[in-house]
Amino acid sequence: MSTIELEEGRVLYSMDGNVARITINRPERRNAMDTRTTAALVEAFVEAGADPDVWCVVLTGAGDKAFCAGGDLKEMDETAQAGRQIHVPMTGQLRNLFEVMLETYKPVIAALNGHAIAGGCELALSSDIRLAKAGSQFGLTEARRGMGANLGSILLPRLIPRGLAFELLYTADTIPVEQAQELGLINHVYSAEEYADKVEEMVQRIVRNSPVTQRRYKEMATKSWGLPVTTALRLNVGPNPYLSEDRVEGVRAFIEKRDPVWANR
Repeated sequence: MSTIELEEGRVLYSMDGNVARITINRPERRNAMDTRTTAALVEAFVEAGADPDVWCVVLTGAGDKAFCAGGDLKEMDETAQAGRQIHVPMTGQLRNLFEVMLETYKPVIAALNGHAIAGGCELALSSDIRLAKAGSQFGLTEARRGMGANLGSILLPRLIPRGLAFELLYTADTIPVEQAQELGLINHVYSAEEYADKVEEMVQRIVRNSPVTQRRYKEMATKSWGLPVTTALRLNVGPNPYLSEDRVEGVRAFIEKRDPVWANR
């Protein structure tokens, strides 16, 4: 498994079979995202989305303290002290990181090796499946810092009851991942001893299935969100599994009682 360092090692990108593994590599800063880290994450997700050999993406953080502590407040303060304006979401030359993640039409797993706070929480919310290590904290703390949680303020009320979403947004409280799981924001919480094995088990359960079907699921689910059911059913986005070689192979493998060999087309 070869590893590519992006932005002087702030983000690590590696391929392991058909799995792209993206690691925020700033453990000394609790994996906080400065501008170069954010740019590297955009680059990594664009690469994973375009590579036909990538069937699943796993995002995690280095170390055992934090998945991601959000934006780098030290950098923001230095920018303000220099009389410059920090980046405003959905503006500028680069695509928004969370938008890129939502539009990566492959399964994206957030492996929360530690706390997911503020922008780190938004990274998790932008993923499809969230797996967490027990004892970690989860929450949008932007109101404590005068920030905006642009993505979180939109997604959170769509994922859980609005009253609960607003409580988390307004109070800026963090909650244990175990409580986040009860709210439906986390898929599974694992002990420190079983965490790594359980994440890998989930990854392998996903990549054994047809990548054509997975891409169809992701694109249909993303682009139909908010549409009436009758309209959504008439969308035709992403690869068509019904006309694919994978569909032929999947049926034949079932008949022949063997594992399918996917062509991804």
